[in-house]
Amino acid sequence: MITNWPLVFYTVFSQFATGLAIFSWWKDRLDENPSPRGWAACALTGAIALAASFVYHDGLASGIWLFAQACCLVLVFCAYGCAKGATILSLGAWHGGALCVIVQIIEAIPGDPLTVSGLFPIMLFPLCTIILGAVFSQLTLLGEPEDHVKHPAGRFYLPLRICLWIMLVITAIAPIIPWEDTYMARSAIILMQTQLYWMGVIFSGVVLGLSHMGRVTLMLQAIIAFVSIMGLRTAFYADGVHGIIDMSTLYRPF
Repeated sequence: MITNWPLVFYTVFSQFATGLAIFSWWKDRLDENPSPRGWAACALTGAIALAASFVYHDGLASGIWLFAQACCLVLVFCAYGCAKGATILSLGAWHGGALCVIVQIIEAIPGDPLTVSGLFPIMLFPLCTIILGAVFSQLTLLGEPEDHVKHPAGRFYLPLRICLWIMLVITAIAPIIPWEDTYMARSAIILMQTQLYWMGVIFSGVVLGLSHMGRVTLMLQAIIAFVSIMGLRTAFYADGVHGIIDMSTLYRPF
């Protein structure tokens, strides 16, 4: 299996940072004394994503990927500013991250956006963004108070569970349906044969189960959710049409 690791880290950590920015901005709007820890984590994960993008592109990118790098830089700069108290930059942080993720979606679509192979990244990338943002933003490590009465399952358990269910369904059925879409048919074969992909599918179900066990499992939920999404993304960009690595086998009979 050939995996484009810099691209995996670039997309996962930029979506991680964007999710943290969205939920940190949401907490800033609702809390009288928001913690800067979420923004600091957002700046750190965004910086990792930016570094991975430079490795992937051997420096500065070109075209729309350069725009994505610029958006990621805006995300890091604004998140760092928010961590230092300039919360006015919060909108810039999550908007920059969202634009970066949109570019990644556009570049991951191998053909027509309205086909199954096009809709797969359109659905998967935003789901990963919300899941990572929600599951980590509700940790006490990132400044959430220990409030067992008000948030017995974590502050963001509802968007987390909804997105986990959707991701579990689409990732479980993607490899097992005989798609008429040529691109998706090829991807389905690769996904079916990739153990890390099925680990990601199973682990997303594990996170769902843990979310019903209360706050005691919050840290475990976050770790397993991250591993799950890394597994799914590794398969997504491995040998396949979404990563544009195995185009030579695209039109062979299945």
